[in-house]
Amino acid sequence: MTESIQNFLNERKELWLKDRLKKAENDSVISELQGQADDKFSLKEWLPDAAKRVTQLSMVSHPSKFSHPSAKTSSVIAQAKQNNDGYLRSGNVSYPLDVFGNAAAMDVFKFLSLPLTEKLTVLDGFERQEESLKTLLVGSNLDFETLGTEFLKIKATDTSVKTDHLVKQVYFPIEQAEYHLLSILTPSGLITRLKQSIDTIRFSEETKQAKELRRKNEHHEIGYADIFDLTITAYGGTQPQNVSVLNSQNVGRAYLLSSCPPSFEKRNVKLPTYDFFSQCLYSKGYKKDFEELQILIRKDLDGVTGKRKNTYLIRKDINRLLRKIIAQILFSAFCIRKYKKCWSINDTYKNLPLYQRIWLDDSYADQRLENKEWLDEISHRIAKWVTDTYEDKDIIENSYMLGSGELLAVKEIVKELLDDDKEFF
Repeated sequence: MTESIQNFLNERKELWLKDRLKKAENDSVISELQGQADDKFSLKEWLPDAAKRVTQLSMVSHPSKFSHPSAKTSSVIAQAKQNNDGYLRSGNVSYPLDVFGNAAAMDVFKFLSLPLTEKLTVLDGFERQEESLKTLLVGSNLDFETLGTEFLKIKATDTSVKTDHLVKQVYFPIEQAEYHLLSILTPSGLITRLKQSIDTIRFSEETKQAKELRRKNEHHEIGYADIFDLTITAYGGTQPQNVSVLNSQNVGRAYLLSSCPPSFEKRNVKLPTYDFFSQCLYSKGYKKDFEELQILIRKDLDGVTGKRKNTYLIRKDINRLLRKIIAQILFSAFCIRKYKKCWSINDTYKNLPLYQRIWLDDSYADQRLENKEWLDEISHRIAKWVTDTYEDKDIIENSYMLGSGELLAVKEIVKELLDDDKEFF
C-alpha cells in the first residue's frame, strides 16, 4: 500500500543527486553525496520538512492567478449544488480541487496526491486515520497525529473575503441603481475536465483508428466526432507551475469553445414544376452515403453463397445510414414547405402531382390531415428513389440489385420518420 510513497522519495532523491554527481570530483565526494541524499530523503527527515512547507500551499476551486500571476485573493472553494439545469458549471461537474502557492513547495502536494489505496490518496489517509499509513509513520518514529494536523492545513477553510485589483471586476445589477461588484475567477478544475473530454474526443486511440480507416477510404462501424473552431489559450507563459498545479499538468493550455452566433447561408429553394424527386434531389450529392451503404451491403453478403448473413450490427448500420439518407430528403422537402404558402397554385406548377403538392405546400395543410393517401404515395416514391439511386451505375459501380423486400423495408423507415416528424410533415 505504501510503495508509492517510497517510490516518490526515491525519485526525489535521484533528481537531487543527478546534477550533483556530475560535478563530483572523486569517489569520496560521491559517497558523501549519496549519504546526504539517503538522510535528506528518508521518511524520517523529509516528511517533517514537508509538513512545515505545506502552509505555503492552498487548495482552491477558483485560483486567482489565472487572471494575473501576481493576483492575491482569498482561497476560494466553491460549494455549488448539483442541479439538472443543463449548464456546464461548478456543482454540475465533478472535478478535483486545484492547488496554488509557492512553486518550490509543489512537491508536497504531489506527495499528498499519491495513491495510498485504490480509492484513497495520502491526504485522504491522514484525514481518515488510515491504519497502513499510521503504521508506516510510527515505524519510522514519526508522530502521525502531529503530521496529520499540519498536512490537513492545506484544506483549511479561508474565511477572509479578499480580492485584488488585478482580478477582473464586473458590476452586476441587482436592483434599480444598485450593483454587486463581482471578482471573476477561473474554475481551473472545470476547464481541466473540459480539456480532458475534448482531448479524448479528438485524440483517443479509437478516434485515431477511425481517422486512419477514413484516410484509407474504409468503413468504421462507429466513426468519430470532432470539435471545430477551438481556441487554445495559455496561462503562466513559460512557467505554468506558478499559476496552479492543474495548470502545470495541462502545460498551461486550455480550450475555449466558440461562442459566436451561427451564420446561415441564404438558401435558394428550387420549386419542382412536375416532380420533386427528379428536379430537387441531386443524386450525386448523396454519392458518399451510397458508397458507404455499398460497403455495408457487401459485408452483409456471403461471398460464397451470395445470401444475406443478417449480421445484427451490420444491419443496424445499414438501417442507420438509410435513415440518414431519408432524413436529408425530408429536409429538402421541409425547405420547400417553409418557402411560402400557396406557391403551387400558380400555373407554372400545374403539372406537379397532387400528392406532391399536398406534401410540399402548406396551403394543403387541412387536406394533408384528412386524406392519408398522399403519405403512402410519398413513402413509395422516396423508397423507390433510394433504391433506384443506389442501383444507378453512375453513382455506385457494381451495386447489388435490391429486391421488393428492401423496397418495403425502406418504405417502412420513411413512414416511421414521417410519423416521428408529423409536426412538420
